[in-house]
Amino acid sequence: MNTTTLLFEAPGPRGRRRCRLFEIISWAVLAGIAYLVIQTLDKRGAFDAAAWQPLGQLGVWRQLGVGLLNNVRAAVVGMLLSMFFGCFLGWGLLSGHKIVRYPCRAFTDLFNGIPVLLLLFFTSLALPAWGLPLTDFWFLVIALSLYSTAVIADLVRAGVQALPRGESEAAAALGFSGLQSMWLILLPQALRMMSPALVSQMVIVFKGTTLAFVLGGYFDLLRAATVLGAYYSRSLLQAQGIAAVAFMLINIALSQTAAAIDRRERRRYGVPPIGTGSRSPGMPE
Repeated sequence: MNTTTLLFEAPGPRGRRRCRLFEIISWAVLAGIAYLVIQTLDKRGAFDAAAWQPLGQLGVWRQLGVGLLNNVRAAVVGMLLSMFFGCFLGWGLLSGHKIVRYPCRAFTDLFNGIPVLLLLFFTSLALPAWGLPLTDFWFLVIALSLYSTAVIADLVRAGVQALPRGESEAAAALGFSGLQSMWLILLPQALRMMSPALVSQMVIVFKGTTLAFVLGGYFDLLRAATVLGAYYSRSLLQAQGIAAVAFMLINIALSQTAAAIDRRERRRYGVPPIGTGSRSPGMPE
């Protein structure tokens, strides 16, 4: 059975010719813009040998590596905290008691709707005023965790609800309580099904670590590239370009990991994991 879903009617011969024409024009415009940008940078000496000379020093790469490691460290800690608290929050969203479910839903909706940058300003300004003089690392981790916890909680809720009802009924027949059924049977299966979406969330958290630049006291990769560009004034573009490539490579690696897990889950269960937006091979057209 064909499982391809078209969002619009396939174009005819004239439509395909029109699309090819628009594509050629678009590529020509992009090529012209790229040429103008490269020409302008070349006139300003961005491609001179002197601008690339600092990159031959080991200390420059060491500083960039330390900054990247700090980004990774903040992302890993933030994701682990989000996973821990997100599972509890997702369990609360599934609770049959309104006194538990409503506060969990309010927390999820609130922190899903607040930009991470505002959360970062809140943690860095409000927490010290409340007597919690934490470091910029923890300000960043707490802000990322608040947002990511709300996202993971909704993923947990959706993953558990996507499981067959027979799972919880079989657990009840074996004498498991509701809490035991959730943490021992339902949640592990839901997390396995949601693993591609969780890896994708890791990409979002990792990109969010760049917001530490506004704090000024956390030495992340963007800060390291900016400091090096300020010290070697002709190498700012090169340092920022290396930082951009490093972020891109890590995000691509995480995205490929999510795709590989997605393919594995398809083969294992025969259904698409939660959050992929794919259609099951057995679903009707």
